[in-house]
Amino acid sequence: MKKLNFKYVHFLGIGGVSQSALAIILKSKGVFVSGSDRTESERTKKLRSLGMDITINGVSDCIKRADVIVVSASIGDDDKELILAKSLNKKILSRAEMLGLVASSYKKVISIAGSHGKTTTTGMLAKVFIDAGFDPTVHIGGHMVEIKGNVRVGGNKYFITEACEYVDSFLTLRSDASIILNVQSDHLDYFKNLNNIKKSFKKFALNTKKNGLIVYCGDDKNINFNFKKKVVSFSTNNFGVVEARNIKEYEKGKYKFDCYLLGMRLQTIKLGVYGKHNVLNALATICVALEFGINLKIVKKSLYEFCGVKRRFERVGNVGGVEVIHDYAHHPTEIKATIELAKRVCKKDVYVVFQPHTYSRTKLLINEFKTCFYGAKELLVYKVYEARENPKDGVDEKCLAREVSMAGQLAFSFDDYEEMKKYLKTKLKPNDLLLILGAGDIESFANYYLMDKD
Repeated sequence: MKKLNFKYVHFLGIGGVSQSALAIILKSKGVFVSGSDRTESERTKKLRSLGMDITINGVSDCIKRADVIVVSASIGDDDKELILAKSLNKKILSRAEMLGLVASSYKKVISIAGSHGKTTTTGMLAKVFIDAGFDPTVHIGGHMVEIKGNVRVGGNKYFITEACEYVDSFLTLRSDASIILNVQSDHLDYFKNLNNIKKSFKKFALNTKKNGLIVYCGDDKNINFNFKKKVVSFSTNNFGVVEARNIKEYEKGKYKFDCYLLGMRLQTIKLGVYGKHNVLNALATICVALEFGINLKIVKKSLYEFCGVKRRFERVGNVGGVEVIHDYAHHPTEIKATIELAKRVCKKDVYVVFQPHTYSRTKLLINEFKTCFYGAKELLVYKVYEARENPKDGVDEKCLAREVSMAGQLAFSFDDYEEMKKYLKTKLKPNDLLLILGAGDIESFANYYLMDKD
């Protein structure tokens, strides 16, 4: 454990899911925290209610008093506050660097990495550790129902965190337990190719503390590292120390399985969240729980009671007999799994609204996007969520819809909520399902569609 050696921290982009969580954790440790963001949000309102000085779309005087400035990935070099901080020779840290410092102030660090599934698995582990009385501090990349947000301030022993690979952010973490759920092509604007992604995940694993544990998916051929550390694998295909066998659907879209350790049956596990893909997330959770001595009966109960994370196959409402569900899925693998799940629980047809996340991801994964929407009655592609990028020629919602249509899936593009809503109203019938996918701001379309029940 290390002691944090600063007294006043100012966050640029404090409304971000990770930045806001770090701000709350630091405040709980007695650090004076302030921050700024471009727009007001529920998170900035919450931070202000906790006594933080929050500036919206302006230059904060707090920068002059801060010991450290923490910058999110969304802040460009031309940001006025960042320019001011540099002119004042302030110590400037990235969000990832601050996460690494915060993590180092806890005795035991558990980090969950992977191309997808991180948030749900972090939530599962948090639930298990809370129920076991371990009082963890939790840093999660989504709204976890059980903790009513994206952060839980607990004791100083256990720190459970989501570990993002983008721009090698997770390499600031030194963990007692490092979990790798899967390794796939993503963030190619930074990594360029799959080989570089694999190298990065290997570095993350090797950052595990000397007597720590590496937990990884034995089914993933891209995780073929020579770890030379204590490892535990999990699998649904007989490639793991911990395995799921006899996987069965006990309710539409929900699964149970027999959990085996080194070939010995332990318990039958029922998952409370939807999706067969969550069996692997549950296995990763079980591996960590067993390592920390948590009774499997507690684990079993926690996994059944776990409600999930918002925007992960979240049921938003029903209008005219049409179920409206939102999911954060934005990578082709996630999209395919989510549509398959929707088909399992839907009585008739599944219509998909998808917002691509960044121009670079859309361009670099275009071949995977062409086929991952199979099974949908129709695909409606909403305008690209730009995030940190500027438009790139030929890679927008129109291009994606055209490419998907040419591959055999009916697809259309839209850049206006009202126009898209009117079109869907002419198509959707009772017992159909409207699945809204994307990691940007498309979640607001769910409520927009439900707003008037005509």
